[in-house]
Amino acid sequence: MKKSLIAMAVLASSGAAMAQSSVTLYGIVDAYVGSSKAATVTAVGGQFVADQTRQAVVSSGGLNGSRWGLKGAEDLGGGMKAVFVLENGFNVDTGAAASSTSLFNRQAFVGLSSSSFGTVALGRQYGAYETTRSGFLSAQGNSPAFDATNGVPFSNGDLTALTSSFQNNVATTAAAAALTKQGSRIGAWMGYQVRIDNSISYATPNISGFQANVVYGLGENKNVTPNTAATKNASISLSYTNGPIAVAVVHQDDELVKDFHLKNTAIGGNYDFGVAKAFLAYNQAKYTGVAKQNEWSLGVRAPVGATTLVAQYAQSKGNDFGKNQSLGLSAEYSLSKRTTAYAAFNKTKAFDSEIKNDVYGLGIRHTF
Repeated sequence: MKKSLIAMAVLASSGAAMAQSSVTLYGIVDAYVGSSKAATVTAVGGQFVADQTRQAVVSSGGLNGSRWGLKGAEDLGGGMKAVFVLENGFNVDTGAAASSTSLFNRQAFVGLSSSSFGTVALGRQYGAYETTRSGFLSAQGNSPAFDATNGVPFSNGDLTALTSSFQNNVATTAAAAALTKQGSRIGAWMGYQVRIDNSISYATPNISGFQANVVYGLGENKNVTPNTAATKNASISLSYTNGPIAVAVVHQDDELVKDFHLKNTAIGGNYDFGVAKAFLAYNQAKYTGVAKQNEWSLGVRAPVGATTLVAQYAQSKGNDFGKNQSLGLSAEYSLSKRTTAYAAFNKTKAFDSEIKNDVYGLGIRHTF
């Protein structure tokens, strides 16, 4: 009898401990069929030369990048808990991993969280700029394929060539245009580092609608290879949410290679009128010694029954990269709480309309 009572007590205490911890498997599977026209830009004799091709596509990640992940929390008592996220990206159209060198390429962090002091985390995390842009400034969230405010940073190879020109004080519009790889991105705004490796972050608790977020990435391999190694990243944001209004300001400094920075500063927000939610944002993007672009966007999300209509226009204008314009449109129909069918379109004109890209598709997104 005593043994039975002891066993029951052990099981009860074990169950209580397990109840204090949780691990959740989650993900998004998103794919679309459609057509895209992309341009690869080069500069010959100071003139733009574009190789444009159109093709039918089945692509992954229309409204959101496809992913699966694990997230968990353990109650440590006193209002504190340990938290973690491990998130992998993949391509639905091929079944391949989005990264050949990183298992959890989207996110990988662990930290401590409390309702009184906020959350501190270490690992690979979203920068404050991406969190603010997709959550407050863009009507299209973080749509990889159709968002008018999207942008992809330079590759390491492009940066090596660009910084060589930068160091020699030779940075012409044509040379810069040749390096932006316009065919690999959709959207008018300049790029930024979406996720930051080797980073520490701190997010304050929500205090009367105000919340701040700081993310700093240490330049651990700064001096491994001069002018090509990844270096420091820093971003900070402040947001305010109260009823139908949400506003935010954010600054991010990406030291892409040694002494060569991309700095983005954005301010804007959204207001929910009930029948529709309107978005307005302004951003300034600066590449060290090369370019300064003034950028803005205007968007709207309008629910009509089970359908949400989305439209967004974005523009980037400056002396170095010229005028870039992008228009994104979509209709998203909720088949259920987890499954959405959509039709979407994006058209981008870059470098004073010298380059024109577009993509449209019919897709489906399922969350789990």
